[in-house]
Amino acid sequence: MTYAVTGSTNIPNSPHPSRKTDGTTSLWRCPTPPGRHAAGDVWTYWTRPEDTIPIGPTTILARTDLVRAAPMGGLVQGEDYMAAIGVTCLAPGILLPVPVYRYRKHPGQMTRQDGYDVLEPGARRHAWNYGRSLRATLSGRETSDAAGVV
Repeated sequence: MTYAVTGSTNIPNSPHPSRKTDGTTSLWRCPTPPGRHAAGDVWTYWTRPEDTIPIGPTTILARTDLVRAAPMGGLVQGEDYMAAIGVTCLAPGILLPVPVYRYRKHPGQMTRQDGYDVLEPGARRHAWNYGRSLRATLSGRETSDAAGVV
C-alpha cells in the first residue's frame, strides 16, 4: 500500500447542527468504507461535488513522492480536497477503521469566515472534476469537458 488514511474523526464542540455542542465528541465517518482500495476507487464514493468528501484529507499518510505528484492544488480554499483526491487516484491504499485525531472547531477557522460559503462550491467542483479526470485518464477511459460539472 502506498497510502493510509482514517475514515473517521472525533470532533468536539462542533457548531455543525448535526453534532453535539455540549463538550462531548461526535464521530464523523466518511462515505468510503474501511479496507483496501485500488487507485481511483476512493473518488467513486464522492457522487456529486456537493456531497460529503470521500475521506478526511488531513488524515492521509503517504509516500513523499506521491504527495509531490498530487500537491494541494493552489486553491485558496479546498486545497486539501485536491491532495486527497490526487493521492487516492494515483495509488492504492487502505482506509483504517479507527479515528486518529480530534478536530477542534473554533470561531477563527477558515470554515467560519464570511466568504467560506461563497468559495466552497467552486472548490468542491474543481476537486471533483480533477478526481474524475485523473481516474478516467489512469484507467484508460476517455473523458470530455462537457461531461464534467461546471
